[in-house]
Amino acid sequence: MSREPLAAPISPHEPWKFAVLLVAWGSFAAWCVSGIPPSVDLPAHAAQMQTLAALVRGDPSVSAVYEAHLPLGYGLPIWFFLPVTLLTNGAFAARLAAWTGLMLFPLSHLALARVLRRPAWTVVLGLPLAFNISYWYGFLPSFFSLPLALFSLALYLHALRSPGRAVGAVVGLALLSTATMFSHLVAFGALCVGMAALALFSASRRRAVGLAAAGLALPLGLCAARIATLASRAFAPGNAAPTDYGWGSHFNWLLRNYRPEGRLAVVGPLLITLVFVVAYMRHRREEPRAPWVLFLSLGALFLLTPKALSGAWLIHVRLPVLAGVVALVLVDPARIARPLRALLLLVVVASLAETARFHWRFKQEVKGLETLVASPPPPGVHGYVSLVGNRSQGSRLVYLEHLGQWWTATQGGVGHHFFADGDHLPVRFRPGQSLPQWLDGASSEQLAPFSALLVYGAGPLPGTLAGFEESGRAGDWRRLERR
Repeated sequence: MSREPLAAPISPHEPWKFAVLLVAWGSFAAWCVSGIPPSVDLPAHAAQMQTLAALVRGDPSVSAVYEAHLPLGYGLPIWFFLPVTLLTNGAFAARLAAWTGLMLFPLSHLALARVLRRPAWTVVLGLPLAFNISYWYGFLPSFFSLPLALFSLALYLHALRSPGRAVGAVVGLALLSTATMFSHLVAFGALCVGMAALALFSASRRRAVGLAAAGLALPLGLCAARIATLASRAFAPGNAAPTDYGWGSHFNWLLRNYRPEGRLAVVGPLLITLVFVVAYMRHRREEPRAPWVLFLSLGALFLLTPKALSGAWLIHVRLPVLAGVVALVLVDPARIARPLRALLLLVVVASLAETARFHWRFKQEVKGLETLVASPPPPGVHGYVSLVGNRSQGSRLVYLEHLGQWWTATQGGVGHHFFADGDHLPVRFRPGQSLPQWLDGASSEQLAPFSALLVYGAGPLPGTLAGFEESGRAGDWRRLERR
């Protein structure tokens, strides 16, 4: 990777222009995550946060059912935002975490762009990638880990070009890569593959391999046993679902599932990626090879990774986001014709407009929930029932599945259905403890532990809810309590 681009001059107006962009982006991101955003699992992660805070405080009603863990390979944001949760509540902390993830995305893209001497304005082209599957599904751990992986790659590329700062680079890489691993193993795996590819094709291979090994030694040592367990499950899944490679799903799943949310959320980044790839192929002799090597390694990882790994759901859909950001630093955008650059910017604006429209429609559909969760539930276990299923706005994503967990996230107490039965979460059921995770169509016996319910849907209540009476209503939401 000996070909280096000429240093791009920094305009005196560039810093303040980027600051204005960040303020505008931050305001847009704050509106997106405010209220009830369309992020499937975000209420469940918010409930995890609030329940973790209750465990730290020593709430006996919560500690009788749940216990806290520090899992490897998942859940760092839930622990990282614990101080915010203790000062406010899980609902605020989760929204702040989602907003932070949206803000870190262009900043990590900028770090990668600057180390490769690309102009800062190219960050605008990557903004639609921030609204990826991790955002729509509310996967805080994987959403948070994506910019951490990009920061790590940027620091590694910087270290390869700065031989006099090896110690500082190793410390920084160790911290960033460890944070990535504690957030989500998929992003950490992509980081390891990307750094390995850069090292193998580096002009100073021995030094590059040494830097990568030193920077990744700590997180690899910590999670080696976890990785070995996951690898063994891929070939001997036991009770988990078998590994599904699903070659066709790698592109079909994305194209089929991003519809009401905005088709340009997928088509737009694919178009922009194609333009940059073609531009690189035309000017590859004048451009550095490092981003191309990184792009190919992440693209190959996307194609080779199973769709699902023995029960670990949708592994492959996190990876195109990283490859998409790397595609935007493949070539100096000045090599792309000005009219085409203008068209790409229009695609970005249209994609973000689609995203804003979907957020607005969803917030209108579920209006009333914030009113009902503003006061605490009665003592006992509280839950959530949807009378209209879990789909919303014609989407294939199950946006309605966890909405009731905003009650737990806002007010605390003993709630249900926030993944406490999973061994990878910070908050889990105590041995011998459990609550029904699905209440749609539940029997009277399954509802016996519950003292209060949030019900979504304007239809008549099923007979199994005869033991409850309505204590509040807002929009299509009802609050029920035991008679």
